Amino acid sequence: MARMDASELTLAQIEAARPEWARLAARALEPNAFFEPGFLLAAARHFPHAQHPRFVALRGPEGELCGLFPVAGASAADGFLRLWRSDWSALATPLVDPARPAETIAAFLDWAEAESDAAGVLFPRLSAGGAFHAALTEATRGRRQIALVEAHARAALAAGGSADDKLAQAGGRKRVNEIRRARRRLEEMGAVVVEVASTPAALRTSAEAFLTLEGAGWKAGRGALLSDPALATFLRSATRQLAEDGLCRIVSLRLDGRPIAMAILFDSQNHSYCWKIAFDEGFRAQAPGVQVIYEVTRLQLARPEIALTDSCAIANHPMIDRLWPNRVEICDLAVATRASAFRHACARETLRRGLRAAAKTAATRLLRRKVS
Repeated sequence: MARMDASELTLAQIEAARPEWARLAARALEPNAFFEPGFLLAAARHFPHAQHPRFVALRGPEGELCGLFPVAGASAADGFLRLWRSDWSALATPLVDPARPAETIAAFLDWAEAESDAAGVLFPRLSAGGAFHAALTEATRGRRQIALVEAHARAALAAGGSADDKLAQAGGRKRVNEIRRARRRLEEMGAVVVEVASTPAALRTSAEAFLTLEGAGWKAGRGALLSDPALATFLRSATRQLAEDGLCRIVSLRLDGRPIAMAILFDSQNHSYCWKIAFDEGFRAQAPGVQVIYEVTRLQLARPEIALTDSCAIANHPMIDRLWPNRVEICDLAVATRASAFRHACARETLRRGLRAAAKTAATRLLRRKVS
């Protein structure tokens, strides 16, 4: 079997390879909107330098792009070389050609062993039991240790059925009736319209409206993208570029022409990702966040090309878990590249995550909100 070539590309080189990168993303073993060119190039251009992804490309004997593994730019001082993931991405599944996935993954792991002193490679936010997980297991069988670091489930919306049926499955008929009553109260206040922006021009306007809406809410000063000029520019760039590839839409719930709730969705292959929502807290009694998710549910179920919409939410989210009945299983896996140090690195990672979870719990109690 011909050996694959692994190499790290500069930003200029990966930009030049964008057409074949997009083709790889469209046929990859598993979809991942957060590794589509539009999203990842926006991150590489606008995130702080320490958070920039590094691009490891795998090419076959004819020079064809068979895999793209974005890795974190930071050093492996904590024991792991990590696949790239930011606070703004919900999945980190590498893009791998389905024709030879195990071979491609094995070549990447060989590159990681040769190029890094890390004890292993950490693959965060994979679809547990998915096609990439299976290929990773095959690639490491008999060669490398593999360990489960963390696992959880989050809400999702599978194709089939009506919006009311899905909501009833998740929260019961009483919940559906509550949403309808809140909608009637909203309609008594003015004209309620749902708009979907999907063209680059429409997305540009909607992205600005989203930033303004989010910045006026409780996130202002505590995570709102508009509060950080670089992150605001990232959102504008990512949504525009993905829209140019036909992979982004923004759903707006408007009252008398004014947006009171909005949701940004990305597409990749037959999956969608509900990336972010924002709503006007002045209408909290009418549950605008719930109302816009209801509209997203209705719209997504009407798209025959979409098999699953991932909520991208934290586990046990108090709102979306009561609206979407399906679940996606997510896991973080570690693979050894230095067997002697691997066990210790896994133990340190488990301790680090435990301390972080404890800090989040304390912050949640203090703020009486979920910290994500």
